[in-house]
Amino acid sequence: MKHRAWIAVSGFVWFVIGTWLLYKGLHLISDAAINPASLSAKIKFFGSQQQAATIFMAIGLFIGFFKGRFVLAKTVRRVVARIVSLPLPIRLKDAYAPSYWILIGSMAGLGMLFRFLPLPVDVRGMIDVAIGSALVNGAMLYFRAARETQNAERKTQN
Repeated sequence: MKHRAWIAVSGFVWFVIGTWLLYKGLHLISDAAINPASLSAKIKFFGSQQQAATIFMAIGLFIGFFKGRFVLAKTVRRVVARIVSLPLPIRLKDAYAPSYWILIGSMAGLGMLFRFLPLPVDVRGMIDVAIGSALVNGAMLYFRAARETQNAERKTQN
């Protein structure tokens, strides 16, 4: 595959996982708003259960936006720079550095750990929304980089 394809594949993977986590997180928060037994004790501070659910969703989206825009953007830039620097054809084991695989594995492990921690459902949902929205934001950065790579390839061919 060409450089642009590898960059787009990376974005697609992040987009799919981020969308799944967003869905899961929003589902957990809405379930918590319907079922008061699964709410955290702090939810009474926000007023009604629906208001608390909306605030948890907004907080998760806010955190995710900034994490995706400022923290994951550095990772995207590093991965894109690595992929662009590789000679064609690029193999899977060459496309990503070992540190990238460690990052992915640690994030997956952290996500699995949250299942076993005694966190309230609404807090787990907020965390999933934050991570999911950060990944979707990072995926958009991958897609932009793929488009820029395609444009740069066209300019060098002309």
